[in-house]
Amino acid sequence: MRPDTEAHLALYRFAHTLASLDALDSVYGMMVDTDMHVWVVLRDLRRPQEEAVFDAQIDTDPDFLLTIHFTDSHETVPANAEKVDIRMVG
Repeated sequence: MRPDTEAHLALYRFAHTLASLDALDSVYGMMVDTDMHVWVVLRDLRRPQEEAVFDAQIDTDPDFLLTIHFTDSHETVPANAEKVDIRMVG
């Protein structure tokens, strides 16, 4: 499997796990060199929410770690990041 395909599958598995998180607004992903970067847009940026995201990533794919960025605004997500349609993965 190509690394970018594996990374995208990891992104979608992660998004699927996050779909049940109440504070989740949206998820974006973008390959940067050989790393999948993920922007998690939360309505609540308190530490317990961020810890729930990290726990979800480790539970979902402990062998494929994503680079996770937290934000509470879509405006801080890079314009070329791909938005994951949570309805399609959840």
